[in-house]
Amino acid sequence: MRIRMKQNKNYHIIHLEDNPDVAERMSVLFENEEDVLYEHVSTVEDAFAVLDKKIPHLLLVDLMLLDDDDATPGVEFIKKAYDRYPGIIMMVLSNRGDQSLREELEPYIIAYEVKIFKPSIYKEKLLKLLKKMDEEK
Repeated sequence: MRIRMKQNKNYHIIHLEDNPDVAERMSVLFENEEDVLYEHVSTVEDAFAVLDKKIPHLLLVDLMLLDDDDATPGVEFIKKAYDRYPGIIMMVLSNRGDQSLREELEPYIIAYEVKIFKPSIYKEKLLKLLKKMDEEK
């Protein structure tokens, strides 16, 4: 499943998320945001296919893509994407809050957020992060 918004935006976010409800909530958050193109992909294969064509300003990654108890698919994806796309900027958005995972992924990501049930908080954080990254260029 892929959700795309209008193309003429200043910032592009790709979100690798296997839960369609989470993806829909995030899509709704950004649908009226003039500066942000939000794109959802639900599988690692779809993510690589999109990334092969264009690198976003920010890649959001859910860790537990196949199983609610196993973060391995998301962790492996992040490491592969980091090696495959030099300079890619990634952030974890996951239900797993394990400190060991944060430490393992620290060299590959700019932030690690634990999912909560108030998605509007993510929008504010993501917009601030995108603007900060833009200022640092």
